Amino acid sequence: MCNSLIKKIRYEWEGFRFLVRNIRASRTLHPMQDSTFSNYQFTGLSTHQIDEMDALHKLVREGRELSFWRKTYFKQCGEKVCSVAFNEDGQMVGFNFYYFRESEVNEGIIHEAFLGISPQERGKGLATALQAYTIDQLSRNKLRGISGNVLKANGPSVKMLLRTGFILTDDPDDAANYRVFYPLTTL
Repeated sequence: MCNSLIKKIRYEWEGFRFLVRNIRASRTLHPMQDSTFSNYQFTGLSTHQIDEMDALHKLVREGRELSFWRKTYFKQCGEKVCSVAFNEDGQMVGFNFYYFRESEVNEGIIHEAFLGISPQERGKGLATALQAYTIDQLSRNKLRGISGNVLKANGPSVKMLLRTGFILTDDPDDAANYRVFYPLTTL
């Protein structure tokens, strides 16, 4: 009982630290501007779209929902750190969200947490277009780069990252992963 309570307290403390760090780091970022690709509309996540993104997240992440701390972060900063894609019917069909890791925040590096596309929209170039849109939007800020990780076995994601200009290197901490980096120019 005591160990599980301590784990819960640590988890919540780390979640709170995540929230404070990210709200602080995101305060000077610019909101993402609207854009289009084919029949899709791209924009930054607004507060009223968080539940829709959470539902899509559950669909593409085997039922995993966004944590309380991420939802709270997106309520405060979603339009700056999360791009979303809508089809011509106005349904959210993709998202790409970011946060600042403790080890990178002072270097001006933002971390790509996840890019998800609904299964019926895959294979249409949407992930590549959403990634390119998000890179463009983030490049309007005073950031040095974008970091991330990808499984080496995830061929479609590896190809998309290479197409959009990411640099992939072996991850010394996990042989199954690549570390990824996209250098941004600052304004």
